[in-house]
Amino acid sequence: MEIRTFAQTDGIRFTLQGSLSFRDKDAFSPILRAANGPSGQVVTVDLSALESVDSFGIGLFLLANEQAAAAGVHLHLANPRGNVARVFDLANLDAVLHLTKPIAHQPTSARRRGIGFCRLPDAADGSPCAGISGRLVFAEHGDFQEIIESMLNVGGPRMVLDLHELEFMDSAGLSMIMIAREEAEARDMVLVLRNPRGPVAQLLTLSSLDFMVEG
Repeated sequence: MEIRTFAQTDGIRFTLQGSLSFRDKDAFSPILRAANGPSGQVVTVDLSALESVDSFGIGLFLLANEQAAAAGVHLHLANPRGNVARVFDLANLDAVLHLTKPIAHQPTSARRRGIGFCRLPDAADGSPCAGISGRLVFAEHGDFQEIIESMLNVGGPRMVLDLHELEFMDSAGLSMIMIAREEAEARDMVLVLRNPRGPVAQLLTLSSLDFMVEG
């Protein structure tokens, strides 16, 4: 990823070009420094030339937003396009980040709330399996954690989540998936995702998390 910095009368403007991923964490550091102050400064990040962003890149934007809010800095993300706009839309990031051109997305009233859970027959290797349905968003983190804990307590070489009935997942849902993966690895288990579809499958692919999907 290439980043350029421009001074403005009320703050700083950055332009990003290429792909934002884990290997770009050092290149992204000027934005994090700018997000830390001074209070009242305007930090604009132009995304019009950014071609792709993975789950780590999403985490960097969320971290910058959190630091800016704490420091009283006005962080604006401008002109996401193409795959980046699709990731932002699918992850519902416009509800968290300040976008100068908000992305149109499905109205909240048309989306079902809540998350469903059902235990499925264990895999042939004894791995626990569960089906997730509904919407995996921040409000469901408590229920999701209970699901993960129940599967971790069963044990086994893997932990399988079937996502066929999962209709929607946002950036918080992605974070919960990654945390569950870390918790599984801490117990020598591998988290495997099965049968994602529609927007959930697209978000996993665009966030470079499709390696977790069972082939």
